[in-house]
Amino acid sequence: GAFTVLVNGIANAVTNVTVEPQAKTVTLTLSTAVTHDQTVTVAYADPTTGNDANAIQDTAGNDTASFAATAVTNNTPAPADTTAPQLIITGDTRPKVTGDQLVLSFSDTGNLDADLAHKPASGAFTVMVNGVANAVTNVTVEPQAKTVTLTLTTAVTSDQTVTVAYADPTTGNDANAIQDAAGNDA
Repeated sequence: GAFTVLVNGIANAVTNVTVEPQAKTVTLTLSTAVTHDQTVTVAYADPTTGNDANAIQDTAGNDTASFAATAVTNNTPAPADTTAPQLIITGDTRPKVTGDQLVLSFSDTGNLDADLAHKPASGAFTVMVNGVANAVTNVTVEPQAKTVTLTLTTAVTSDQTVTVAYADPTTGNDANAIQDAAGNDA
């Protein structure tokens, strides 16, 4: 009860206090875990004005002075990215073709994986132009723009209908697929 911990301005009760004398640390266990994006403050109230046994003190019995709400560095890591990139099929970033370049845009919290050793195979894509296959000759990944550009064998004209399909090589996460930097396959 000598400690007041606020997480995003809301009290988070201290359920346990552990003192490590050699490291000179006091560890507070909180009733609710803190997430990576929360702000945390801690305050301490010395139980009495004199030196007493139920206070933070040194081995000579000198109490630590009370302190007001103090900002805490939040080292809680962000949760691991487990969400696969999704093809954007509506709006201004839906698939677009210009000549022999077909651009696919993906939504993801992180960048796409642009490692050339992880590039999806050209054969993983099926492009049909007016119902006729148009083979993909090259695949380029732009990680920050979150785009995959397919180079087609034959340029498309403005009056043609184009469809594109993609087959992930395996059901698990694998190196040669459209994937984010965390390795989640599209």
